[in-house]
Amino acid sequence: MVEYYVLTMHPNAREVFSWIFDNKLEFEVHLNRTRFWVPVDSSLNTYFQLWLSESCGRVDSGADLATGLRDSAR
Repeated sequence: MVEYYVLTMHPNAREVFSWIFDNKLEFEVHLNRTRFWVPVDSSLNTYFQLWLSESCGRVDSGADLATGLRDSAR
């Protein structure tokens, strides 16, 4: 599984939310973003990469999303 996020105010957020709900993906809603997980070896990942990946960012487990700093920089 790969973790991504979409910002709440992104122009394509509604489309991404619909895709997440339609495909019953696991997600977490936060104040300014929604985090979700896409299976790596599936047609969902292919669709996501082709159509929605420009609207979303990949979560780097080594970065603090509040500050943007990586673990090594803190």
